[in-house]
Amino acid sequence: MESSFEASKSLNDNKDDIELIPTQASPSLSSSSSNITSASRLGSNQVLIRIYFIDDTHKTLSIDPSNTTGDQLWEMVSEKLGINNRDSECFFVWAQNDEIEWLLFNHQNISEVIKNWGILKRRYCNTEETSSSSSSSSPILSGLSTIRGKKSNTTSNSSDNTGSSTNSGGSGSTPNSPKGGISGFLTLGRKNKAQSSQSQSSSLSTTIASEHASKLRSSFPTLGEEGQFRLVYRPTSVLPLEVEKSINTAEATHLFYIQAVHNVINSNYPCEEDVALKLASIQLQVLVGDQKMEHQDHFKESIARYIPSHLLNKRKVEEWEQLVIPQHSLLRGSDSLQLKRAYLETCQRWAYYGSTFFKAKYIPANTSFFTQEFQGKVSIGINGNGFHIIDPKEMKMVSYSYRDIIAWDSTSNSFTIKFKIGQDKKFETKPYIFKTPQGELINDLISDWNEEWESKEKKNNKDPKKK
Repeated sequence: MESSFEASKSLNDNKDDIELIPTQASPSLSSSSSNITSASRLGSNQVLIRIYFIDDTHKTLSIDPSNTTGDQLWEMVSEKLGINNRDSECFFVWAQNDEIEWLLFNHQNISEVIKNWGILKRRYCNTEETSSSSSSSSPILSGLSTIRGKKSNTTSNSSDNTGSSTNSGGSGSTPNSPKGGISGFLTLGRKNKAQSSQSQSSSLSTTIASEHASKLRSSFPTLGEEGQFRLVYRPTSVLPLEVEKSINTAEATHLFYIQAVHNVINSNYPCEEDVALKLASIQLQVLVGDQKMEHQDHFKESIARYIPSHLLNKRKVEEWEQLVIPQHSLLRGSDSLQLKRAYLETCQRWAYYGSTFFKAKYIPANTSFFTQEFQGKVSIGINGNGFHIIDPKEMKMVSYSYRDIIAWDSTSNSFTIKFKIGQDKKFETKPYIFKTPQGELINDLISDWNEEWESKEKKNNKDPKKK
């Protein structure tokens, strides 16, 4: 992070040396419980924590972990950034490490989040133990009696049983798990009507994403293994594109912009070289301003921050420099906010823009190498447009709308989904099987977006003008 550049300064208060410590001095402690207890003995429960943003900048706040909830923390960060109430509804606080990302439950305090982080890691991180122990629970494609769907009465009737089985089987052995969930986080599993009506955070998803690959810098440096995650303020995972486009404040635009940059650079948004060059030049102008000779050295030293990972090794550093620097020069004098909006407008044209991404392994339905649609590792993207399967190395993408989905199901180590291909009366079915420890969470996010899609369809059917 180069704090001399304007964009870094905008969200970073340059306190990299601040640790999670009581406001009255105390020695560094190895566990969350002892840390908080020690602070209490000193007469103050206030501690300093870092709230990160997706570009690794951060703000520092003083909170009481035992009495500060996710909702209160969200309000504090929004206020500190100067984001108004309407815009702040588009963002929330996520707990994140290099493998998983989790939306905090509105009404659980931060100390419970810390205490239960290890449970999340064991359950949803991609470990060999998970893969081997769960091999017997792979979904069965023949006969969709256990798969969640929306087309047939049989499937619909079985979904409640499946949801109940998922919750009890997936988290029944988890300690401190109210109603099959994990204390400190939103409830897992598929939502039934009772859960949806009781939830005070129904517009926010319970999803995770395994997209952040940088070296972890924890919000809680003194907590050892229990604190090996960070709190990140970023857009929610269920945000309609029309809502995002309606927001034009500088603060909110910057947060959308750095999220888009993150997804482009990590190839969650795979793009062709000419588009990547355009976006890299915008990013350079936003970060360093008008082109100068010293910026060429910066670009070469930090090239991985500007060129998408799926393209980076296709050219030498000097070749990328010769392609990007001239385009950067053409942007001299451009307004930073307008450039961020131009960057977003380019990304918003892609069907997978705004998706939450999950890493998975594609399991082919047949053994013939030549008929396999994907090879091994892929990214699953889910947004308001539908379900996306992306292989950035091959620049191959397949997208399906919610209208095409017949049914889906998940286990502790896999996710299965089935689509219809063709016209309503004459169509074929196409199944996909993925190996992933995050299948239940993919399931939950699809449920959220599918409900949103069905609600829009009902409104459109009632209003012929919208058809």
